[in-house]
Amino acid sequence: MPTFKCYPISDPNSLWNYCPSFGAAILFSVLFGIPTVAHSIQALLLRKPFACVLVMGGIWETLGYIFRILSVMHQLSSGLYTAQQLLILLAPLWINAFVYMVLGRMVHFFLEHDQIFGIKARRITLMFVLFDISAFIVQAAGGLMTSDQSSPSTQRLGLHVYMGGVGLQLVFILIFIALAARFQFLVHRQESGDDVNVRVSVSLFFGSFSSSTRGQQAQHLLHIVYAVLGLIIFRNIYRLVEYACGVYSNITMHEWYSYVFDAVPMLAALVLFNIWHPGRILQGARSDFSEDNKVRRELKKEKKAAQKMEKEDKKRAKAEKKREQLLAKAFVKSPEQDAPVSDIV
Repeated sequence: MPTFKCYPISDPNSLWNYCPSFGAAILFSVLFGIPTVAHSIQALLLRKPFACVLVMGGIWETLGYIFRILSVMHQLSSGLYTAQQLLILLAPLWINAFVYMVLGRMVHFFLEHDQIFGIKARRITLMFVLFDISAFIVQAAGGLMTSDQSSPSTQRLGLHVYMGGVGLQLVFILIFIALAARFQFLVHRQESGDDVNVRVSVSLFFGSFSSSTRGQQAQHLLHIVYAVLGLIIFRNIYRLVEYACGVYSNITMHEWYSYVFDAVPMLAALVLFNIWHPGRILQGARSDFSEDNKVRRELKKEKKAAQKMEKEDKKRAKAEKKREQLLAKAFVKSPEQDAPVSDIV
């Protein structure tokens, strides 16, 4: 394995707080690349276009560690250092967005009423993806401000901005978990035929929804969603602690922390979705929003046709009115021509 020069922290040209491992960067670029390729194949075989969001998360993680390899090889390149840092910091947001999209489709697929707390399944997906995008923007802005080209005060501000973005993401996740718990309760009540509101107990979260295959599928997939959310929360808490400790701390000055508390949880999340892919369960009618999209297109087409017809009717009415006005003017100019024969005689 080639060796590279590591610059001491005191060196003004140094970008790293430690001597980065070339081997670890190669290992994790391969480890992230394998499930990413697998997810690409699964998305095609299972015909789930929305899984491209998860594929993007895997691609960003893989690229992050590829750029990390290059950054280790060229340790004075601030561009390579910033690229690997941003890709690794922001990649989990793609995985998080995929989880939001999965629950929205689960609500549409498993619940007859297609809503939670009065929020339609489609809106749940849209709402939380927009939340995720807002957290993405905040974290990206904070990450850019922490580049080595920024002043120390700007870097400190960037750390706080990034922490705010991670905190915002955690708040959204907690709200999402409340919706997931409500979904679990509604599926349990629907499958058991119990229309009476009962208090959700601990056994509901870990016990069986019902003996039906559909109920067991919902339970199984929701447990995977909970597991991935747990991994994302674990990783985000680590990032909050890391940045709260400042630029120079025991965490930031030892590389293994980032691999154990960031890379490994996100890798586990990708592998979990490889093994228990939502597309295997969400198959058939109402497994996505394609039927709703078709209905919406038809309604939009009918509305457009109605508007066109209404416009043509208004145009005809306007033309008729204009013709009547012209006839009235012609009658005023030569009344004798339009007068009855008896009047002329």
